[in-house]
Amino acid sequence: MYQVQKKDGSLVDFDRSKIVNGVIMSGATPEQAEQVAAGIDSWLPTVLVNGVVKTADIRVKLLEVLKVINLTAGATFESYQKI
Repeated sequence: MYQVQKKDGSLVDFDRSKIVNGVIMSGATPEQAEQVAAGIDSWLPTVLVNGVVKTADIRVKLLEVLKVINLTAGATFESYQKI
């Protein structure tokens, strides 16, 4: 299993469902969300450093994939920032 390094430096287990749910909340269909998650799944092993990937890197890749699949949902997702 992969680890994700959050902004504060803490490590958590990679949770694919967070990607699917976030993409659906941005306005994409469940099928589109699965496509995005599949894209992340295939990309992750190529960028891991000692089994770890940064949340910022996941976000950049997610937006890249989502904007191809659903531009509107990509814009919505991009405009959302956690406080």
